Amino acid sequence: MRIVRFLTLFVLAATLASCVTTTDPRLIAALQRTSVREIRIELAPDVKTFGFGDKPDQQVQEAVRTLQATMAKELIGVPGGPTRGRLVVTLHVFDVTTKQARIIGGHDSMIDGTVRLEDAKTGQLIAEAQNIHGEDLSMRGSGYGVIVAVAINAATTSGAPDIMAQRLSKSFTRNVKTWLTQK
Repeated sequence: MRIVRFLTLFVLAATLASCVTTTDPRLIAALQRTSVREIRIELAPDVKTFGFGDKPDQQVQEAVRTLQATMAKELIGVPGGPTRGRLVVTLHVFDVTTKQARIIGGHDSMIDGTVRLEDAKTGQLIAEAQNIHGEDLSMRGSGYGVIVAVAINAATTSGAPDIMAQRLSKSFTRNVKTWLTQK
């Protein structure tokens, strides 16, 4: 029995070891030569937006402004190279849950987008990431029972009116920064 378990673990470890991806050194060098100086956020023509209630257009624009502010605060000057870069973010999914949906229904928030880094002067593409994802998982306190979970979710959504967009923006921005500063 131990030998079977050992062999299974060995095969699993070998399989996982073969899945290790390496980053192209040319990509890393291109990213390191660039410094983000401006950020442009655009919505794909077929963007999927959910959770914006009665006035979706206005709320989507407010959420995009929150994302723009978060990204500007965290990403301007990153990674620090001499070439002035423009970060162009095209959002394909932009789902910011409402506080009510999060508290009662456990609805998650997520952003999926394509991020391009281009030379700010020439517009030439430097690098592109196809699937940057950001999320804010909703259900907090789920192991304690429904009433406790609802109370914890209510507490975590209190604060600024755009708290849900802020939390989601931080998650997405963190993943973009990880891509920009890979080594």
